[in-house]
Amino acid sequence: MKILVPVDGSAYSLKAVESAINLAKSNPPSTIVLVAAAMEIADLAEGRYIYEKMKAQAEAALAQAKEIAQGKGVTPEVILASGPSPAEEIVDVAKKEKADLIVIGSRGLGAKTRSFIGSTASKVVTYSPCSVLVVKTQED
Repeated sequence: MKILVPVDGSAYSLKAVESAINLAKSNPPSTIVLVAAAMEIADLAEGRYIYEKMKAQAEAALAQAKEIAQGKGVTPEVILASGPSPAEEIVDVAKKEKADLIVIGSRGLGAKTRSFIGSTASKVVTYSPCSVLVVKTQED
């Protein structure tokens, strides 16, 4: 089974990483693919600067998630994607990687501005080519 796990460094995405690790270990042979998306903002003069900041944040989130996985005996694949929408990038990566399952946190870094499921998770659930497991935390 190929499990895709979008990460953004939030507690929600790290909980999704842990859930994916547990699934992978209980369903061998499984592969975990970590993906983080840096949003490209081409219309703004400051777009390149913002993209670089988002890319650095995405790389840090991937490194943190990879460290957690390796600490639990799982060596994940890592993908840094970029595009206009994190949800679209996650769905595109799921298609390209032929993912069997996406494990995503119910909210991300913008969690305080959302009341229920986050907009990225909601879009991924709607447009995903495969099943999606939405992981909640105690705060949900």
